[in-house]
Amino acid sequence: RPFILLGQLLPLYTIIRLPFAGEAGSELLSSGCLLIACVLYVQQTIATGKGRFGVAAAVTGNLGLIMMWRLLDVTDPGFYLVPAGLTVLAFTELLKKQIPQSAHEPLRYIGALMILMSPVTQLMNDGWVPALTLLATSVILILLAIGLKLRALVYAGSAALAVALLTMVLKSRVDYPFVPWLCGIGLGMAVIGIAAFCENHREKVLSRIRFVSAELATWK
Repeated sequence: RPFILLGQLLPLYTIIRLPFAGEAGSELLSSGCLLIACVLYVQQTIATGKGRFGVAAAVTGNLGLIMMWRLLDVTDPGFYLVPAGLTVLAFTELLKKQIPQSAHEPLRYIGALMILMSPVTQLMNDGWVPALTLLATSVILILLAIGLKLRALVYAGSAALAVALLTMVLKSRVDYPFVPWLCGIGLGMAVIGIAAFCENHREKVLSRIRFVSAELATWK
């Protein structure tokens, strides 16, 4: 047991020596060691189910990434916020037995917002990259939420997807002024078509809605 305890504590040495990692080579080595320590603590979290290893994995992993991005002169907030958001989500799912039930949903919302916040903050900038990034991120988040059956992430991802699509429409009006009009006409036609379909297949639609509602009720 003393050797197991020593093995669990030794990776923390990389955090202790961070203030003394002045040179680029030393910082790169420290970053790599922190990421390796993160992997070890994740393994310990899964194996033992103890929250302290999850906290250690979160701290070492994010510190390692922050140091790496600094060395590479990466300033995009997404490189910092997305790993932190994923950490919150993973922490919530891996340690949900230790975390109070009432805190699960708020933590999932916090993690999702951290992931989606980085492209949102740059939506008003020139170019399509932030909007496309938000679109891709929200779709991935929704698919992940469906796989894990997490309502909070579905709601957050759907809201972000709507924002991304709206932003793309608004951006396109600069070069293509007719695009918002076409989108409005298309949306109106879609609403009319859906309304007509629901009217003609009312019982089938209601049955499907009840099924989806019952299924969502079983989600976390």
